[in-house]
Amino acid sequence: MTEKNVEYYMRLPYKIAVYPEPDGSGYTAVIPELPGCMTCADTLDELWVMLDEAQRGWLEISLEDGDYIPEPAPVEVEEYSGKFVARLPTSLHCQLAKRAEQEKISLNQLVVMLLAEGMGRWSIRPKAAAAHLEPEQAVQPFQRDTFENVRQPLASGESVLPTQVVV
Repeated sequence: MTEKNVEYYMRLPYKIAVYPEPDGSGYTAVIPELPGCMTCADTLDELWVMLDEAQRGWLEISLEDGDYIPEPAPVEVEEYSGKFVARLPTSLHCQLAKRAEQEKISLNQLVVMLLAEGMGRWSIRPKAAAAHLEPEQAVQPFQRDTFENVRQPLASGESVLPTQVVV
């Protein structure tokens, strides 16, 4: 059996939470599974060194005092099948089905494309807020053109919806 010394515990994959200071003066790091094990630093580079020292000190004192040292909880890996069921109003289902038929794509392809577009727009909102921009200003020009083209069919009636969406 392996002796549970400081080096044993230092090799374990404890979760680390890093928080920027609200006033921008630095960072705080906490190891939630080791109560009271935390440190602060001005830069992220300093933070990692300081956190290593704080964890080592916390473990040394706990071992000397004979205190219980929790081991990290196992990391649960979520697996996604790529399928889910969504209930929607029959009128929306009808609109989606008709649009998919009009575009000559499957209902699944249409829904995936619409979800991907929505997620793309949704994911830029925090970035736009941080930069004090309106969300549409944060979309890169090629993205904005792509989104506009998807919603506006060509004058010839051809579909401009992609047949494959890469997210």
